[in-house]
Formats: sequence, structure tokens, C-alpha cells
Amino acid sequence: MSNRSIIGLLLIVLGAAFILNNYFDIFDSFGSWWPLLLILIGLVQLLKRASSVFGGLLLIAVGLLFLGKNLNFIPGRLIFPLILICIGLFFIFSRIGGTRQENADYIRYFTLFSGLETNNQSQNFKGGSVAAVFGGSEIDLREARLSDQGAVLELTAMFGGVDLIVPKHWKVEVSGMPIFGGWENKAVYEGGSADDHVQVLKVNCTAVFGGITIRN
Repeated sequence: MSNRSIIGLLLIVLGAAFILNNYFDIFDSFGSWWPLLLILIGLVQLLKRASSVFGGLLLIAVGLLFLGKNLNFIPGRLIFPLILICIGLFFIFSRIGGTRQENADYIRYFTLFSGLETNNQSQNFKGGSVAAVFGGSEIDLREARLSDQGAVLELTAMFGGVDLIVPKHWKVEVSGMPIFGGWENKAVYEGGSADDHVQVLKVNCTAVFGGITIRN
């Protein structure tokens, strides 16, 4: 699903909510239903092929827990232990924290309440996904080389931040969806002559109460 389709879908849902509010005053109970926003964002992440599966599942899990609490399906005293269990599972099955130097052509990182610094030196970089939830990630690609077909990188920041460092001879095209967050592209493109093959990195950003920075 493209970013334009995602934004269009969210606008349709919001418009329908305003129409329903005229008849049923649904916004009066928004305090109980706000976790649906987290669930919707998580589902969108799962529908995007290159996005972080762990990031999408985490958003859905947290949304379901708070929704169950608000609707009195889950006792409030169980929320904190269940969140701890979810975090434990993500720590087990996700690549989190630390400092790395590697040559992976396709990356998939998920940080949760932690930080990640990695220096990728792949000579055929194809892209991947990076998700930071209540944490931060710094991805250094200055010594990497894009594949001949270019690369697509999905960046997700939720209550956290992602810092992407790229070389100046890469052309970076940024798009995405900010939700109470934002991104900034500071990367400077210093291309060669018109006959040179232009290396393009396409970056799709999703910022939810978080920030994403792309720089040289």
C-alpha cells in the first residue's frame, strides 16, 4: 500500500467519524476508543511490504491492551504485567540495542526502550526497515553502495528517533506520513555529470510522536 493510499484511507476514516459524530456523538467517548488509532497504524505497517513487522505488531498489541482496559474486558491491574510480557517477547525476537558494523544488503532493525548504532558497509545495499519505539537508532550508510536498482528504506519512529546518515553522492527521495511527529531531510546531493548513473535511495517515513532525520 502506497503512502498516498494510507493518507487517503486515514482521511476517509476521519471524515466518516465526523459524519457519525453528528448523529451519535462518538467523540464524546473518544477517551475509550483512542487505542484504535494505534491499532490502525499497526495494521498499516503490516500492509507495507518493507516496513517493520515487529513495529506493526507492537502497536497492535499495545492498542489492544489499552482498548481492552478501557472497555473493561481486561482488569486494569493486568495491564502493566501484560505490557512487560509483550516487551519481553519483542526483546527475544527483535534485534535491539548495541553497536554494529556489518555488510547486510537488506536490514531490519527494531529498537524498544534502547538504542542502536550501526555502520553498514554493504556494496549492494537494497534497503529494509528501521523502527524505533521509545528508543533511538543511528544508521550510518556512508561507506555503503546502493544496488544498481536503488534501494527503499522504511523508517518508523514512535516516541523515539531515527537518524540516517548517507553519502553526498546518493540522491534521497523522502515521503511518508507524520502523526504528531515529523521528519527532516538535511542530506545534500552532490551528483556527478549527466552521464553518471544516479543512485537513488527512497525513504518512506512514519513518525508517531517521534522524529526522523536524514543527513550526510
